[in-house]
Amino acid sequence: MRCLLVSANRAQVPYPVYPLGLAHIAGALEAEGFHTRLFDVLAEDGLSRLGKVIEDYAPGLVVLSIRNLDNVDSTGPVSFIEDAIKAVELVRASSDVPIVAGGPAFSLFPRRLMDLLGVEWGVVGQGEGIVPRIAGSIESGRPLPGGILRASGPAGEWRPVKYDGGVASYYISAGGMLNIQSKRGCPFKCTYCSYPGIEGRVIRRRDPGEVAEDVARVTRDFGAKYIFFTDAVFNDPGGHYLEVAEALARAGNETPWCAFFRPSGIGRADLRLLRSAGLAGMEVGTDGSTDETLKGLGKNFTFDQVIRFNDLAVEEGIPCAHFCMFGGPGETERTIQRGIANLERLREAVVFGFAGIRVLPGTLLYETALHEGIVPPGHDMLKPVFYFAPGLEFDTVDSCLRKAWGGRLDRIYPCSILYQYMSRLYSRGYAGPLWDILVRHGV
Repeated sequence: MRCLLVSANRAQVPYPVYPLGLAHIAGALEAEGFHTRLFDVLAEDGLSRLGKVIEDYAPGLVVLSIRNLDNVDSTGPVSFIEDAIKAVELVRASSDVPIVAGGPAFSLFPRRLMDLLGVEWGVVGQGEGIVPRIAGSIESGRPLPGGILRASGPAGEWRPVKYDGGVASYYISAGGMLNIQSKRGCPFKCTYCSYPGIEGRVIRRRDPGEVAEDVARVTRDFGAKYIFFTDAVFNDPGGHYLEVAEALARAGNETPWCAFFRPSGIGRADLRLLRSAGLAGMEVGTDGSTDETLKGLGKNFTFDQVIRFNDLAVEEGIPCAHFCMFGGPGETERTIQRGIANLERLREAVVFGFAGIRVLPGTLLYETALHEGIVPPGHDMLKPVFYFAPGLEFDTVDSCLRKAWGGRLDRIYPCSILYQYMSRLYSRGYAGPLWDILVRHGV
């Protein structure tokens, strides 16, 4: 049976990202004997060809991945749900093929999106086990009962990952970068974060040797010039990330890579190992700019620790980009000013600033926002609500950041302006996240 995998994501900030979740689904389906084809909205420059692809390919199942609800940017909110709705409409207009929906955004609002999309099945969490079951039931003539199916937990083997060569070529041309995952799950308790709800709090590790093989494969087979590890937090407390680095170093990896890091728990020897394995930059989940706001976000580190982390990275020649949200619990106009001053202590680093925090269901911040009346009871959370601490308004935060950072290339606000810089650099042949080039060379 043929299975058409549809990525509805069109978000390109901070950079275009290959639909890795569907690559894992494709690998699981093909391991069970099914044939797959990937339709990616970005690579296809929209949905206009979807109907024709369905007619020509004649799939027995369509798998729709919804990665982003919106752009989580209070300075210019953009919803992406309409793209998923349009995709379903085009499928229905072309065929009576059943549809299963999933992806990170779907997992946050499964019942709401099931009703909105009108699909036969929805998958909450990882789909490598569930989607082949659905496909097998259709092929056998005894389809599973419709509704929401939930991944049973973090246990289970990792299946081979299948990248689509044509789609990969688009992402290579749009930045030279492909992405890989070395683990799932996040044990931390940040008040705003949806990762633990989607992937679970128990870390599910992938074999380090297989990770290194995938890095070599996407470099060799697809011409990847840069790798991004999409783990929620790369430097996990158990040290699996160091095993991955050791495997990359043993394999002689020369492809540069980047990942999301927590600004604590790494020593000089660890950084040297990571650098020898190809680490070219760290995207750091600093998130708060003062000890008060870090506490309000559920972080268990101080800003002095962030400074030490960054200083050590500078000494080892590894550039850092820090992501920082202003307006969270404990924020005041005074802490904003102190936070901006604190961030000036980050040497040779880029800072991405955000005004407010997109409130997501299932998080501690959602409960706080309900209690404080920021989210009205019964509000449809598909429509973005941004948390600002009582007494703070968007205009205050926005004004402070624009005044402090306007015109700077190492302090980026609003983040939507980054895509303009990135597009220009990609057109010149640069590859990777590129934020370090904004500091080193300008635009």
